[in-house]
Amino acid sequence: MTYPAYVKGVSKAQWSINPVDTSMSEFPQREFDVAPQPDKHIRLVPLTEEWIDQLIQWRSRPEAQQHQPITTLSRERLHQYLQSRSPGELANLADHDYIFIIEDDNRDVGVGWMTLEILSRQHSLARIGYTIAREYWGQGYATAAVQAIARRLFTDTPIERIEADCSVSNPASRRVLEKCGFRYVGLKRYYLVIQGRRVDHYYFELCKDDYPGH
Repeated sequence: MTYPAYVKGVSKAQWSINPVDTSMSEFPQREFDVAPQPDKHIRLVPLTEEWIDQLIQWRSRPEAQQHQPITTLSRERLHQYLQSRSPGELANLADHDYIFIIEDDNRDVGVGWMTLEILSRQHSLARIGYTIAREYWGQGYATAAVQAIARRLFTDTPIERIEADCSVSNPASRRVLEKCGFRYVGLKRYYLVIQGRRVDHYYFELCKDDYPGH
């Protein structure tokens, strides 16, 4: 994701980085498409003990590692993460980072995970990332999850700006951000090392003042 949070891959691509046109014309600013997916009733559930094995399994999949620098997280480390959590709701922003399981409320299944990193409480900045399990690709879960976390952050917390990055080799994740109203800011060249190679990333932002209903 992913920690810190990066936007995850949902498409296969070659690892070689082709030259890209980074002009703003490649990224027309779109109107918001933040209405909930009609058939997607998702919940963002804070990671609990019962989801640890599933999270480890998701993170170990080759397709999950294709567009993000995933590090190994042992059960012990995840248990320590849970034990370090501060009591209270997300609105308190008591912790530096968060892991959520994305659940389909209708089907009562987990479809992936989302990360949230509080970059600065003083400046009200956050960064998100997500990964959808392969068997649930193309069903609108990523868009629904990004919509949900944006609404939650802008409605229930002091956060006023959300950042997200995605690999230039991952157009599906870029489309998710555009559909959710994120604006293209620029190109982060040689940003992350993924499977031994430095990969350029697109940089997006979503500001509270631009969010519908603000």
